[in-house]
Amino acid sequence: MSVQTPIELVRSTDFWFDDGTIILQVGNTLYRVYRGLLASRSTVFHDTFSMPQPESTMEEHNQIEGCPVVQLHDKERDFTHFLKALHHYGSYKGMAVSGVMELSSVLRLSDKYDVATLRESMVSILCDIYPSSLDEWLKRDEAVPPGYRIARQDCLTVLNLARELNIRSILPGAMYLVAVTQGLSVLYGGPGKRIRNVDDRKRYTLAFPELMLARRRVAATFLIREEEVDDCENEEGECDTERFCWLAEDLPSEPDPLKGELYWNDFDVCSPCLEQARETYNEAREELWDSLPDIFDLGTWEELLA
Repeated sequence: MSVQTPIELVRSTDFWFDDGTIILQVGNTLYRVYRGLLASRSTVFHDTFSMPQPESTMEEHNQIEGCPVVQLHDKERDFTHFLKALHHYGSYKGMAVSGVMELSSVLRLSDKYDVATLRESMVSILCDIYPSSLDEWLKRDEAVPPGYRIARQDCLTVLNLARELNIRSILPGAMYLVAVTQGLSVLYGGPGKRIRNVDDRKRYTLAFPELMLARRRVAATFLIREEEVDDCENEEGECDTERFCWLAEDLPSEPDPLKGELYWNDFDVCSPCLEQARETYNEAREELWDSLPDIFDLGTWEELLA
């Protein structure tokens, strides 16, 4: 019969307070913290600490330096991030969350331990970066909290997290970014590199070609209009010629219509035609934004926001 090697316990370098009143063991890491603080912010900790403890918990092997030890079944990295955020309780703008991985840790554990305000703060960050209106989407870079870094692959992590924790309003934006940045690889990638939810993979597969066509239609809408601009200043058809050249070249470089403006300075037409082109383009991308939930078979914006 094999003999198990005892786990070598180490003290957390971030959360070991000499006057702490309880020790939490996560993996092989010990956190000496304050029972009252945790109980005041988490209903789960409050209920756990309020339960009468069996006599065995008073035995020496269940205490360290006179503090009771409670074992939790979380990942050490996740729990450290969670404790950091819990000790920065208040406005999320000041919380120590540097990116989506830390945010995921804090969000999952605040959901697990029912820290409502902390969960709402993490959701607020996601809703700021993945908003539900086009105007906010086009300014999303300005909504990123100080110190929060965004990587190209974050949208896939956010999509899976949103589905896991039922944050429905950010699903269309996250799925859109996955489509334009990751393509079809997310259907067959390994762990952490694919859409986890089976139904979402089906939705994505069916939506992908429709979305690609819809994006191209937005970019080309102002180039294939049938009506003429009444007050066009070029009588020799120069504006139409420029329009047809852009259409033939499939635009100077096919842009993301939900990212920013086209290279309007390169569109060599008169002022009235340029104004009409911009208006047509903006209307078309507004229609694309409004249709995202339907394209991905997610319902309607109203339902997602309810």
